[in-house]
Amino acid sequence: MKRLDETLDIREISLHRKDDCKFYDKCLNEASAKRWRSFSCLDCRKFEKKVQQTPRLRRASNLVW
Repeated sequence: MKRLDETLDIREISLHRKDDCKFYDKCLNEASAKRWRSFSCLDCRKFEKKVQQTPRLRRASNLVW
């Protein structure tokens, strides 16, 4: 994570942030606690994609009414 001196324009956020990183929330909280104007994930070497859990459908019951 790199501190930015200027606030990102709304169109730039997707270019600078990796919100699918499992550490994104932690970095966002840290930047907020340090009162940074903005931050970038571009040079971050800790990037790890979040594991996407797909919801499972329950198997139909064999109960007869």
